[in-house]
Amino acid sequence: MVHLLYYATPILAAFIVFGPIFLFKSSTISENKSKYYEALAELEKDPENEKLKLSAIELGRKFYGSARITGTATTFDEAIINCEIHACEMNEAEVQY
Repeated sequence: MVHLLYYATPILAAFIVFGPIFLFKSSTISENKSKYYEALAELEKDPENEKLKLSAIELGRKFYGSARITGTATTFDEAIINCEIHACEMNEAEVQY
């Protein structure tokens, strides 16, 4: 029983400290997510439009950054954003099944 409390204490403490932060930020994260995926849908319709691409990148940074404690997107998040934008730019002819 002592071992269980020993290992569970840091987890419970983290939940108590960071739980309210994520509950407070959940509406912001959801809003940023919907804006980002709307931008990706628009980019998929017109993949050659550079303004849509830049808008999608900026909204992606905002979305992924809002999900982080630091508030900024990481390099891993940047890689995900680039992959999602590249997927929107691909034509059906380029996709190999």
